[in-house]
Parts: sequence; structure tokens; C-alpha cells
Amino acid sequence: MPTSIADLPPELLPELLAPLVARRDLYAICLVCRDWRDVGQRRLFNHIRLFGRDLAIAAQLFRTLGSNARLAALVRKLEVRVYPISLKVTEQAETERLAIAMLEKCFNCEELVWTRKGALTDSVWHAIHGMPRLRMLELNAHTNLSPGSWSADNLVSLRPLRSLSLILPDRNVANILPEFFARQNASSDEGGQLEQFSVLCRESPVVNNSVVRAISPFLARSRLASLALAGCSKLGGDPLLELLPGLPLLRHLALEACNLEPRFYVQIAPSLPQLESIKLTHPGPRHPSVASFFPAVESLLAALPRLTAFTLYHSGASSDGRREWPVLPDDFVRNIALSNGAVLRKFEVSGILCTVTAAEVLAKGAPSLRNLVLHLGSDFDLDRLTSAFSPLAHLRTLHLLSQRATVSLDAILELAQQCSPTLRQIGFRNRVWIVKRTYHAEDEVPKVSLGQYDLPWWPEALLVIRFYETAAAFGAFRRNRYGAESDVESEVEEASSASSDSESDV
Repeated sequence: MPTSIADLPPELLPELLAPLVARRDLYAICLVCRDWRDVGQRRLFNHIRLFGRDLAIAAQLFRTLGSNARLAALVRKLEVRVYPISLKVTEQAETERLAIAMLEKCFNCEELVWTRKGALTDSVWHAIHGMPRLRMLELNAHTNLSPGSWSADNLVSLRPLRSLSLILPDRNVANILPEFFARQNASSDEGGQLEQFSVLCRESPVVNNSVVRAISPFLARSRLASLALAGCSKLGGDPLLELLPGLPLLRHLALEACNLEPRFYVQIAPSLPQLESIKLTHPGPRHPSVASFFPAVESLLAALPRLTAFTLYHSGASSDGRREWPVLPDDFVRNIALSNGAVLRKFEVSGILCTVTAAEVLAKGAPSLRNLVLHLGSDFDLDRLTSAFSPLAHLRTLHLLSQRATVSLDAILELAQQCSPTLRQIGFRNRVWIVKRTYHAEDEVPKVSLGQYDLPWWPEALLVIRFYETAAAFGAFRRNRYGAESDVESEVEEASSASSDSESDV
């Protein structure tokens, strides 16, 4: 019979340490002993994220991985969202040399995120082309950002990808997309392998009707399961009406801040019965089409029997800077609950005010909700909301945005205590906590507390990029992966036991 953790079978150690995801915890694991170090290093280097304050360690990380082939071989996903940019030519050249050496050593890397403007050059592209297992790529797609610049032809030379995300593409990249998809299709006897494609513009005209029509023949009957087009101010509904019916495997769709009339949602509804998640933007309270927006979206959702995730945003700002908040009609929520409530798992509304009555209707009509984000006004009854949410037996994450400036921490804790034991994360406005439960043998029920949110990813409820409202493009775009419901559930659940007890502003 084992008398200590050292006596346990070694194959159990990775499972025992799996809930630890915070970087500091993984550092500590590596310092225990050799066996723990091996497990800790595999966890620590499997998915590397550089963002925010990590700028200070970016160059050192590049140097470490570029000089240590064993550690670099552990990397499966590499996110470089910060990158040291220097005005000194010699320093910039040295940073690029270190980055290239790192990429050349990370030959097992399957997913690469390289989004810092100016960090991509033709030399860096050469190293990316040499990554033999690369299947997912997300990059800043502007070809001429100081100090870096690169040729759009580099896209065409990529290996077959399963996922491509383009951030702020310029006209050079938009014009070469047809050739890129043609080359991707030619790489396989059964057509291209691309399963996810997303474009994030910022009220840009470069990804327009002509571009979408040009790439449509290469996407038709493809494996594409996720499609996101955001901020494409000159993209209307007609080319999408031609493209979307030809995507039989499409499951996740995001059409945000594009130039879409409400009638588009009615017209496309019969072509998307297989859709499982959809993300849209509200046109704003002063947009000419606002009166017909909710009825059109309601018609679309009623035609989606498999819909498990619905996300709707409004930026809350118009072109003159004034903040106006549309209201989510109670009848709209009631009809969603009737048509989609039985299978709905995620419901997120931001920048559109929701009444307490609508929240009660939703909670009653969608009992299997797991992820819930609502935007409340300044006057709401938290006790009524608590009563509405407590029967949700599968609720994992709950975030309440509000016009009310504050709610006491005791009130948030009371809400968490009354919710299902499955609740792992709770938030109010810009504050997020991990819900912790401590079990003692003498207690009949666990003690619930709110722990600091210190996970190495940004809370999903706060990932909103604002667009100004215009007649042609409006709303907000949410940067997150498709099917994020399952991703967030597993990440939060794994990390809930690893967080400390203090609260945190995010």
C-alpha cells in the first residue's frame, strides 16, 4: 500500500498534476525532483503564451528555446502576441535572429500565433515554412508594418493548414487569398484540409464582395467547419448567400460588423440547419434597420435546431462618441427559449441591456445552460436573478455586465453559493473570480469562496473589440475560438483548484 506520493505508479503523476495550469505552479513543479521536473516541463512548454507583461521575458524565451532543442521539442502551441520592437537596427536584427532560431527548433509545433505588428518578415516566414507539423496559423496580416515587412506570396507557400486566422489583412493579402486557397486545395486529393478560417478587419474594405466571390469556388464542398468574418465594411449579404449553402460541414459561424441587412438572416436561414453556434452584432439603436433586426434574427435562430451557442454584441458607441444601449426584447428571449432552449448551452449578450424578466425566462426555458453572459441595466434585483440561476444544474461560467457601478463582494459570493456546484467562474463588470469549493469531512456541504482569477488566458466574457457604429458596419467583434464553450469549460474546471483565495480586478 503506498505510503507517500513517491510510491505511486509514475503514470499517475501527470494526471495528479493536470489541474495545475498557472505558470508559477508549473515552475514550482519543476523544482521538486527529476520526475516532477519532467512532467512540469512538458506541461510548461506544451503551450507557450506571450502576452501583456511577458514582453520583458520574450527575448530570453526566444534565446532559451533557440539554444535548447530538448525544451523546444516539447512545444506544441506557441502564442507570440508581444514582441520586442527596437528603434536600433542592431537590436532589432538580434531579436529577429533569436526568434528565427526558436522557430527552427520548434519542429513539433502544430499551432502558431504571431500577431505583434512589425514582428513578421520574409526571414521569419522562411522559418515558419520549415515547421513540418504546423497546422494552425494566426498572424497579423498587414504586409508593411514598420519595422517588419513581407511579401504576401509567403501565404501561398504554406503547408496544408487546418486553421488560418488573419488579423487586419491589407489589400496585398486579400488579393492573394484566391491563389492561397487554390494551392491549399491542390495539396490534397480530396481538396483542402482547412477547417477554420477567420478574418478580423477594422471597418476595412479590403475583404469585400469581390474577394469573397473569388474564394467561394475553392471553399465550396470543403471541410470548413468554422468561418468568421469581422469588420468587413464592404462585405454584403449576396456573396455570403452564394457561399454558405455550399459549406455542408459548417458548424460555427461569426458574421460581425459586416454590411448585412436584416433580410439576409431570413434568406440564409434554410441553408444552415446544421449550425451549432452563431455570433452576430447588433446594428445599434440609431441604425435604419434596427426595427427589423430582432425579428430577422429570431427567424434565423428558429431554423437552427442544433444551435447550442448564441452570441450577440453591440459596441455601445456611435461615430460621434455618444453611448447608447439597445434593449434585448423579452419576447425575443422568450422565443429563443422556446425554439432553442432544449439544446442551448451558451448564451452571451454584451452591450444590449437585458431585463431581469428576460433572464428569468431564459433560465427557465434553457435549463442546460453552461456559459451565460448578460448585460443588465443599472436597476436590477439580484435576489430575483439568484433565484433564476440557482436551478441551472450545469452552469459553469456566469458573468454579469451592468450599468450599475458596483455590487458588494458578499452579494457576488451569495450568488455563487446559491448556484449549482458546477459553477467554476463568476464575474461582474470587469471583475472575475474563480469559484472555489473546500471540502471537509465534518461538513455536510462544501465551503464556497471566491479566488483570484490568475489563469494564463483572458476571461472570455471580456474579449470584445469595439467598432464604431455606421450605416455600413457596426457592432463589436469577439476574439475567441469557435466552440469556445467546451474550451472554456475544461480550462476553468481544470484551473479552479489552482487559484488562490484573493480577489482580482481584470
